This record gives sequence, structure tokens and C-alpha cells, in this order.
Amino acid sequence: MRPHALVTLALTSLTTAAAIPTSSPPRSPPSFTGKGQLRALWNQGDHADLGCLTATGLWTADDSLCGTFTAAKLDTSSLPTYTLTSAAGPCHIYGARFECGQGYQGYEFGIWPFPNSIPGKDCLRYGQYGLMGSSGQGGPPASGDPAVDIHFVSYSEKGKYVWLTWAAVEE
Repeated sequence: MRPHALVTLALTSLTTAAAIPTSSPPRSPPSFTGKGQLRALWNQGDHADLGCLTATGLWTADDSLCGTFTAAKLDTSSLPTYTLTSAAGPCHIYGARFECGQGYQGYEFGIWPFPNSIPGKDCLRYGQYGLMGSSGQGGPPASGDPAVDIHFVSYSEKGKYVWLTWAAVEE
């Protein structure tokens, strides 16, 4: 083949290849935006999903009791921050306990960075705190048991410690 023909063939191949549309993989929505559930993922082993939070901020293993939360992005920092609200009202931290209800002031939450949390997951934080547990017998609550409080760990709690993560729901 003559050199001129090789150049023509190469250019034809390049322009033909460029015209073929390619699709990019679907992108998942960013965490802690829009509406979602707060899921409790175990901080060890397989990071099992150990339930969710109710609209009032209690930990339950009954998915029918999961609250739907709305995350609203704030522009108060160079770090991603947001407020959380549920049907019960704005969410905040009282002492170390997570709660949502009418009359509460919404707190500024953020995302805890890996490697201190779960690989590939954005985890809820408030200030320097993020890992959570439950009082009494600890968590997770057994299926069918009442929902229990959840708070930042003091490392004296029985049961499993969890990170709160976001699971987007259809709007």
C-alpha cells in the first residue's frame, strides 16, 4: 500500500470511530441530597445494614418504620454540610443523641471521610463525631422490637457500633 493511502485509511478510521456514540455509565445521585433514608451500617466486618432511623431519629430493624429525610445543602463551609429534616421536624443532636422533632433547631451535619468510616460510603458526622451506638442492650434492635435511641458512642455501649449512611429514595 502506498504511504498516501495509509494516511487516508488512518484518517478515515479515526473520523469513523469518533462518530460512533459512546454512553457513559449511569451516575448515582450524590449522598445526602434530596430525600433519603438514614441507614445504620455496622462499622466492622462486612458493614452489614443493621436497620434505619425512624422519622423521630430512633434506630429500628423494621424497614416499614424507616423515616424519609430531606437533606438541604448549606454553603457555610468549604466542606460539604447540610441540614436534615423528617416528617417529625428538623434533626439535631441533643447531648450525643440524634433526634428529629418540631421546635428543634436544625443542626449542621457533614460527611465523615474515609479511612475512618466505611469504604465507598459517605457517613454522617456532626463536628468530630460520627460512630454511633445505643444504650441498654445496645443495637441493633431485633426485628419486631421497639425502636431504640441512637447516639455517638462512648465505647461503653453493648451491641454493635454503626455509621449512618444515606439511601436515596424516589421523590
